[in-house]
Amino acid sequence: MRNDGRHARAGFESGSAKAAQSADALSRLKASADLGETAARVERLLEAPIANLGCRLLEAQYRHEGRWVLRLVIDRAPGATPEAAAAPEAGVTLEDCGAVSELAGRILDVEDPIPHAFALEVTSPGLFRLLKERRHFAQSLGKVCRFTLAPGVLPERTERTLRGTIEALTDDGVRLAIGEERIAVPLEAIRSARLDPDL
Repeated sequence: MRNDGRHARAGFESGSAKAAQSADALSRLKASADLGETAARVERLLEAPIANLGCRLLEAQYRHEGRWVLRLVIDRAPGATPEAAAAPEAGVTLEDCGAVSELAGRILDVEDPIPHAFALEVTSPGLFRLLKERRHFAQSLGKVCRFTLAPGVLPERTERTLRGTIEALTDDGVRLAIGEERIAVPLEAIRSARLDPDL
């Protein structure tokens, strides 16, 4: 069969497309890492000042959503005020968000960790907050959580969904209290986890 070159050209284009996709994937990974570094820098700047307001900074999220947005997720620090001690499950108020926003805005204006315009938002984590990192579980000690586990993690149990109280952190995961039972779950075995309070 005569090769008129079209197959060779198609192969060349496919290789170029793969190279372009690879470069695009690397670019996205680098951009994601840069955004994560910026968010971490903001957290280091704001964690202590926000704690002085009786709140705690759970997470800073920096992303592009049609515009650049810096979102601060805050909660009340346990026992930081008489009101918080009396109602440990009470969420942050609009006044809390306003105070944190004003304080954060002043600090960010001075420190200037983000070299372009962005919108600053302050929000609560919500009742059913997702837990993704070790620090999120540390921030949620004593709270009820629902876990979905990877297959085969706890072969003695038939269900892969667990609901219980986050009792403690272990070297590689968390200890969950389900009634009188205590279960150690490695973080790497958790497919998803979120707070699941009794309403």
